[in-house]
Amino acid sequence: MSAITPEPILNIATGFMAAKQLFAASEIGLFEALADGPASLEELSGKTAVPARTIGIVVAAMVSLGLIDHKDSLYRNGEPAATFLAGKPGHDVRPVLRFFNSISYPVWERFADAVRGGEGQAQFGKFDREQQQIFSAGVEAFTAPVAASLAVAYSRYLVNTILGCGNCQCSCRTQRPLAAASGRRSALTRSTVDVNAVRFGREAAW
Repeated sequence: MSAITPEPILNIATGFMAAKQLFAASEIGLFEALADGPASLEELSGKTAVPARTIGIVVAAMVSLGLIDHKDSLYRNGEPAATFLAGKPGHDVRPVLRFFNSISYPVWERFADAVRGGEGQAQFGKFDREQQQIFSAGVEAFTAPVAASLAVAYSRYLVNTILGCGNCQCSCRTQRPLAAASGRRSALTRSTVDVNAVRFGREAAW
């Protein structure tokens, strides 16, 4: 019988570090700096206006996470980063990362307090202008692939009732990706996928 170790626990406990490293990489424009091709650490430092020492730390973290490839002193985006984080046409995940880092992450830091108190933490109506923009862009980016794949007719009920856009103060840019499905004619179903997307929009924070 193999020895029992705390490795599974520590892997979970340190997961936030990888997330914060990813958020930082996206925020400083690391993936965009590699959008046109490989670059050295010095070139990345110049493109991002970040000191070579500290950007080296972030780049090394992204290499270890498999998002950036490193060969012959040059760095290049891995396929997922090149597709979703480099600012190219198509599905852009960067707004989702900004949402997680700026809106969701601070709320999760108070999760234990919410558990002890037995209540959620309402966020709607408490955003400043910048947070409002981050929230709306994040929800739109998160729900866009779901909306594009929904073979359903557009439903005002889905927007006003399920998403709660009639009551929230999120500027409702979330309506636009859902409207992309308006030309479809099949029946509306609440699948696991679209319910999870709805929860992201409606329960973005505890």
